[in-house]
Amino acid sequence: MNQTAILHAAFGVLIVAGFLVSAPLSYGLYGLGAACFIAGIVLARLDSEESEAADTV
Repeated sequence: MNQTAILHAAFGVLIVAGFLVSAPLSYGLYGLGAACFIAGIVLARLDSEESEAADTV
C-alpha cells in the first residue's frame, strides 16, 4: 500500500470519526481529515512528476 492510499484512507477514518464524536472535537477531526486528503493529492502529484522526469532522462 502506497503513502497516497494510506493518507486517503486516514481521511475516510477521520471523517467518519468526526461524525461519531461531539461538535468541538469533530471540527478538529474534519480538519485533520482534510489535511490528510490534501497531503495525499500533493504526494501523488509529486510522485507523478518524479516518474515523468525519470522517463525523459
